[in-house]
Amino acid sequence: MAEPPVTLGAVGEVLRSAGLLRDTHGPEDVAVRGVIQDSRDAQRGDLFLAWKGTERDAHDFVRDAARAGAVAAVVERPVDVGIPLLVVSDGRRAAALAAEAVMGFPSRHLFMVGVTGTNGKTTTAHLARYVLAEVHCTAAIGTLGVMDDDGVRPDTEGLTTPGPVQVAVWLRQLVDGGADTVVVEASSHALDQKRLDGVRFDVGVFTNFSQDHLDYHQDLATYFVAKARLIELVERGGTIVVNQGEAAWADLDPDGRPVRTFALDSAADVRASDVRMDTTGAQFTLFVNGEEALVRLPLLGAFNVENALGAASVAAIRGMGAEDIARRLSTTPPVPGRLETVTRTPCHVVIDFAHTPDALAGALGAVRRLARGRVIVVFGAGGDRDRTKRRPMAEAVRRFADVAVITSDNPRTEDPERILDDLAEGLEGSEYMRIADRRSAIRHALEQAGSEDTVVLAGKGHETYQVVGREKLPFDERAIVRECLADLEVA
Repeated sequence: MAEPPVTLGAVGEVLRSAGLLRDTHGPEDVAVRGVIQDSRDAQRGDLFLAWKGTERDAHDFVRDAARAGAVAAVVERPVDVGIPLLVVSDGRRAAALAAEAVMGFPSRHLFMVGVTGTNGKTTTAHLARYVLAEVHCTAAIGTLGVMDDDGVRPDTEGLTTPGPVQVAVWLRQLVDGGADTVVVEASSHALDQKRLDGVRFDVGVFTNFSQDHLDYHQDLATYFVAKARLIELVERGGTIVVNQGEAAWADLDPDGRPVRTFALDSAADVRASDVRMDTTGAQFTLFVNGEEALVRLPLLGAFNVENALGAASVAAIRGMGAEDIARRLSTTPPVPGRLETVTRTPCHVVIDFAHTPDALAGALGAVRRLARGRVIVVFGAGGDRDRTKRRPMAEAVRRFADVAVITSDNPRTEDPERILDDLAEGLEGSEYMRIADRRSAIRHALEQAGSEDTVVLAGKGHETYQVVGREKLPFDERAIVRECLADLEVA
């Protein structure tokens, strides 16, 4: 896919410069035309990237890749195959650098923005992309997939931050398509696993920090270190953008890079004052670069004002003025699955991706302040993931919900009833319904709702599937709500 093809020696030189290359086996003048990390995708001329992962060792598939046409491989240990090898000390980081090199270093042709934080990455990236699109050809890569002015590109939804090969391929496609700016959601997993190490960012944005993914990171200190790695990927002349209202970020070390701050009602570089909320969103005065302008943000919740300030900070760094930023923020389209209204009749139904204690508290708090009647919340917790956040999630729901229904999220290989047991601990002493089947739980909530009530379906958001066991089953909550309401009307 690279144009023109590069030599294996050129890739090796990139890895040598990064201090990763330990040895070479075979000729280095081999032409490399593409790059892969899955042997099943190998085509003639590809460079196969192998490292020992947490679940499988890709070195076991080097031979398969070679049979399928791979002309060389980057490995952490020598493998007895008939293709040249570059032996490296860190296969994950080498994969990111090699993929970027084979794709012709696309990130060097782009203004790159990385967004990290426990919550708000998708919305901040969405807003930054939309605001910047006023004057720049801008795309976003993240939870929703690859998004540009035409919407989300087909077949790009997947991980919050894809693997190093996919990142490099998408960036190459975006450069070839005329993009000059890309905003990337940088998850803690991706940063820890060095999926983005081939990219050098011009701006790094830090939204907020709270408990999540402790099944992977073990503790908050390690989780923080993973998030903070984004700073290492920002160019020395780049800028760090920090939510000043998040106390945890006070421990960030920008290592000499300039820092810009944003916050509500504070002395931050970019700030909002006179914030007013209603059922259509938020109105506030935006202060940036000594200018001010009125914003009517069509998104619910104070946390979305913070996300808007993060996006405004990026736009200001790109040279946009307050009036232009405010106008774009005021016309931003809704973010799929983020306090997204499915219907307002016969009751108000909202879906949201919130799946951490902090995100649930923020989303439900916003709904609670605006709801005319009861707040009915349907929620679960992901299986095979951080169990320690389940009780705090339920406690957040207990604070804001009049009616709680605990159910499945993506149970994966875990027993759904065990997940519900964990959630129930946070609801002790309150009334709640326990319905493991999520479709039935949604129907029950809708049956209970009156015309003044708001039903919040939390945890799935934009997802149109449910992971049960190892299967990904169709599960679009928008369609399910419509089906249930139609059935209830007939009944």
